[in-house]
Amino acid sequence: MKKITILLCAIMTIPFMLCSCFEQNSIMEISLDKTEATMTVGDSMELTVSFTPENASVVPLDWESSDSKVASVSDGIVKAKNAGTTIVTVKTEYGNKKSCNITVVNKSITSIVLSNTDVSVKEGKKIQLTAKVQPSDAPSDGLLWSSNDEKIAVVNSDGYITGVKPGVTNIICTAPNGKTAACTVTVKATDATNPATEPTDSTEPSSQPSSSSSSASKNKINTQNSSPQEIGNAFKSDFIFYDSSYRRLNDSEVSALSSDELQRAINEIYARHGRKFKDSDIKAFFASKQWYIENPSFSDSDVNDVEAANISLLIKHR
Repeated sequence: MKKITILLCAIMTIPFMLCSCFEQNSIMEISLDKTEATMTVGDSMELTVSFTPENASVVPLDWESSDSKVASVSDGIVKAKNAGTTIVTVKTEYGNKKSCNITVVNKSITSIVLSNTDVSVKEGKKIQLTAKVQPSDAPSDGLLWSSNDEKIAVVNSDGYITGVKPGVTNIICTAPNGKTAACTVTVKATDATNPATEPTDSTEPSSQPSSSSSSASKNKINTQNSSPQEIGNAFKSDFIFYDSSYRRLNDSEVSALSSDELQRAINEIYARHGRKFKDSDIKAFFASKQWYIENPSFSDSDVNDVEAANISLLIKHR
């Protein structure tokens, strides 16, 4: 009789146990206080879990991030590491789970501070500007440099300014979010030519022309009405890039040149327009070319858009 009583009690207990397990597995649910969140690199945030029903037993939770390089998570504390997206998920031992989509963004630049706000540079010479962003841990690799007037001064991606011709313009540094800073650049003319620094026309060997020099002069006269494109095509062997007056150069072909070759390629663009060179060596070099005719009224504004773009590219690699 006693054994029968114990057996009956056991049989009656089993349904209650099964019911309890079923209730805990199927009725209990979890939820997160956020399903989406945007964070800034370096920030932390806590995700809170709630249970349904409210009196459900608290069970161990397992947290994970789909990309811990973007954001990590531990016991509900999310730490933003790098810009990007990740999914933070919390799970129970019964299979219940919820997720939160996390977007991490870089710190926003609030201002840009330039090393100078007013500089002077001589035409043909360089000067560098540097930029610092605020806050200091905001990314600064997306800064863009530009010139308001590239006929007066140009600037490359590293902040190097090159004076093109006398005048005043602004160099602008722009952040990806639109924040800007400006520097006023005054381009000054190089020192005036004088007998002590550069030979004058009267002291050059051409003062007593020979028959051969007369022939060269005749050839120059024949090209005086030719365009830069026509000169390049007619005297291809005289140029590093004979077509730089009408074809845009690319980084790969320009980067293969030495500094001297880059400078020569720049000078060749100007020389086809008859620019007067003040450096005696450069002047003598182009004077030896049949196609070169000095143009006293030359201005840097004479170069076309393709030539201006090529000059900027060559200066960038010089």
